[in-house]
Amino acid sequence: MFVLSNLVYALAVITRILVELEIFAVILSAVFSWIAPGVYSSVRIFFQVLSDFIMKPLKKAFPGLVVGGVDLSPIIAVLILVFIDQFLITTLFDLARSLR
Repeated sequence: MFVLSNLVYALAVITRILVELEIFAVILSAVFSWIAPGVYSSVRIFFQVLSDFIMKPLKKAFPGLVVGGVDLSPIIAVLILVFIDQFLITTLFDLARSLR
């Protein structure tokens, strides 16, 4: 059973890294849009593409997330990603621990 435990643990670690990278990309993409809205660099495009993974479906599902000219979708995206981290990934770690 330890092999299955190690597999679940490894999947949890990889998923946590990907979620943290996505949170970082969403935050940086939002900051870049505030600092220089019309300027595009390769770094900004890279983080924009990474953040679009969660931002495009979120904006499509909830088009009214712009309040007073401020787009609230990055905040909602970060909250969703934190929920995934705290609930689903922690559950995977607990499952891996219980399989030992």
